[in-house]
Amino acid sequence: MKTRGWQRWIAGTSLLVGVVVAVPATIGAKPGGQAKGKPAAGARSLGDPLFPQLGNGGYDVEHYTIEIDYDPVANRFDAASVEILATASQHLSELSFDFQDDFVVSAVTVNGRSARHRFEAATPSLSSDPVVTQPMKLVIVPHPSSWPKPGRPFTVRIDYAGNPRPIVDPDQTIEGWIPACYPVDPPRTCDGAYVVGEPMGAQSWFPSNNHPTDKATFDTFITVPEEKTALGVGELVSRVVNDDGTATWHWREDDPTATYLTTATVGDFLYTLESMMETSTGRQLPIYNAVDASATPAQLAAIDASLAAAPGQLDFLSDLYGPYPFDSTGAVADRAAGVGYALEVQTKPHYAGDFTTGDPSIAIDTQLHELAHQWWGNSVTPRVWSDLWFSEGWVTWSTWHWEFVEGGGSDPAAIFDALYASTPAADWAIAPAVLDRDPANLFLDFPTYDRAAMTLEGLREIVGDETFFELARALQVELRYGNISTAQFIDFAKQHSGLSGERLDLLDDYFQQWLYLETRPTLLPEDFD
Repeated sequence: MKTRGWQRWIAGTSLLVGVVVAVPATIGAKPGGQAKGKPAAGARSLGDPLFPQLGNGGYDVEHYTIEIDYDPVANRFDAASVEILATASQHLSELSFDFQDDFVVSAVTVNGRSARHRFEAATPSLSSDPVVTQPMKLVIVPHPSSWPKPGRPFTVRIDYAGNPRPIVDPDQTIEGWIPACYPVDPPRTCDGAYVVGEPMGAQSWFPSNNHPTDKATFDTFITVPEEKTALGVGELVSRVVNDDGTATWHWREDDPTATYLTTATVGDFLYTLESMMETSTGRQLPIYNAVDASATPAQLAAIDASLAAAPGQLDFLSDLYGPYPFDSTGAVADRAAGVGYALEVQTKPHYAGDFTTGDPSIAIDTQLHELAHQWWGNSVTPRVWSDLWFSEGWVTWSTWHWEFVEGGGSDPAAIFDALYASTPAADWAIAPAVLDRDPANLFLDFPTYDRAAMTLEGLREIVGDETFFELARALQVELRYGNISTAQFIDFAKQHSGLSGERLDLLDDYFQQWLYLETRPTLLPEDFD
């Protein structure tokens, strides 16, 4: 009787390609219900102020094993799977992952037993603009015998296939699995895919708990035609040539990684493996570089010049902030028209080149910016998306400082003064830590980048260089591979400022004005003299 009931229960289920699931870190109180007691569904949100559609409660992911068999000509996953290893934080009768419904899921198992699944739109609607992609949820209902229990590890495997599509963000930029083509308009030449994930692109190609607070480690297996190069996060474990004219690239990242920092970029690349010694530690770091094979001699010469400077830039940052947080470095310079931005993919920053033609390039200051993100954003990661000012502010300030020290640029103090004097009043109306509660504002230049960097430059002028860099290094030590909120940063900065009494209270007012005030702040570094 029980067996027949189970057979009826699984009728019509679909399979997902190998996913192993873990319990996600929560932003606020216990997500998805009580940690103990009766089985219940996990929350379908982690309560992010800008993207409440993202993240799932009731579990924390420890590791993803992703396997993709990719046909670049058809832009199709002929087969794919994810295995997710997770730890439950509650007794789960139902759980969910962030995953777009562009795929057919053929099977799902939880702890080895078949599970039902369905796609549902995440709530609330992300945008009223029909061009913007609505985030989706893959909802999984395990058999009662395999319900995850609090405090215990469990696995989920998802098998799927289909054609991945880019995600259109609220600001109408694209991310996720983007066909690497040029020019923007047809007829176009495409050689693979440029894969970047900030803020939600990961769910365009694999099921995940797609929120910065649920970091995990990754094994990524990408099978492609033998002549193609496939790139994942971390270090190359193997490249195996198969009997059918394909090759499988296996990459492993054993340091905690946010989903938005992953990749599976594929294309025709000039791929090299070199190494560098980090001078502050004496470590040898592999350098994995991939440059679009269509680059002209002039483009290749310019890219190579930037890449040759990367080890020195990494050493510059290591001297400022402490040892490089990861075990390898590198870069991907791809021809991907219509993208127009770089992204700090963990261990391999990605550069998309010119917006219209995709002509591959790496600007030297942009390279410094993306390398600095390995400390600020990748190792120490914003807790919610409205904390993005933290990583972009540190990185923008790092670029100002590097240009001043190494390239004859303006003193960051002079940049602060110039921006404070010349920025129109309207630009001050969006506060870095609030962003008008609009996800379309996430990457606005002034609040997220310039004003955020000004906040840090002001802090440097208030506390002095020695204290400022001690604070920066302490952040990297104490929060390595973790997350930080704006409130946590303010508390941390106050504790490490060396200030007391009224001056410490004034520092708190300074942060409140510079990060939360929706008009131009009035507190300036000279007010602390």
